[in-house]
Amino acid sequence: MTPWLLKLSFVFAISGHGADLASTEHCLGAGRCREMNPWLARFEQPAVFGAAKMGVAGVSEWGVYELSKTHPKIAFWTNVAIGASFTGVAIHNSKQGR
Repeated sequence: MTPWLLKLSFVFAISGHGADLASTEHCLGAGRCREMNPWLARFEQPAVFGAAKMGVAGVSEWGVYELSKTHPKIAFWTNVAIGASFTGVAIHNSKQGR
């Protein structure tokens, strides 16, 4: 596993989280959806919701980073799965928010 490819997987995973945050905020603002995560659903203010969401993303990626020290391939594929999953959620949210 090359270091730049592993770094790129971290960028992809964080981008997926960010896309999910943006599309969720838009959808919530339009009143066309609701947050399904019970821990995040309790936050009414958009800035607090965003900080909580990206805080969860940061802790998640810190865990993957720690994993990458001993198992870089597993960390890479974990990031690919996270990025793809949250990108899919963001696409779904975007369709709901129209």
